[in-house]
Amino acid sequence: MADQMTAPPGVGAPAAAPKPAGGGLFAPKPKPGADLNKSVSDLAGELNNLSRRMMVIEERYTNLRKKTQVTDQNMLTSNKKTMTEIQTMHSTLDEFKKKLDDIIEKMKIMVRELKECAKRQDVDVLQKYINIWEPINFVTRDNVVKLIAEQVDAQFKDLNIRLQEEKYIKEQIQLALRDLKH
Repeated sequence: MADQMTAPPGVGAPAAAPKPAGGGLFAPKPKPGADLNKSVSDLAGELNNLSRRMMVIEERYTNLRKKTQVTDQNMLTSNKKTMTEIQTMHSTLDEFKKKLDDIIEKMKIMVRELKECAKRQDVDVLQKYINIWEPINFVTRDNVVKLIAEQVDAQFKDLNIRLQEEKYIKEQIQLALRDLKH
């Protein structure tokens, strides 16, 4: 900004001193002598001024180029980071999808199993029949065979005792008859 204040006349800033009329590219050539030195010094000043302004512009351009490079590097770093995060999110999302599919499959299996289970009404009907039949009082075949065997043994023992009693009575009668005969 300060450069624009010290700019030579006719280049980006208002003229400090008015130029003589009729100057320019097609103006008559200055007369050699004193005006030539002034013209050369003016030209040298303008060249110095232009050179300085050119250096400032080049410096600004270099600074802009550096800023652009830093911005580009930041954008590339940010883009890589964002892409990594997106890939991580995709892999996490894929895991969630797999787990959800597994859960859905297990739920379907549970529903199939529940459809095969007895309903409450069926269980109530079975409970009524069980209460009527009282299966706790049922006996097994082994128990029946054992009970029959015990009864048969008891009957045989009773029959043996009776037979022995009858035999004893017969013996007693025979002894009594022998005693009477003698």
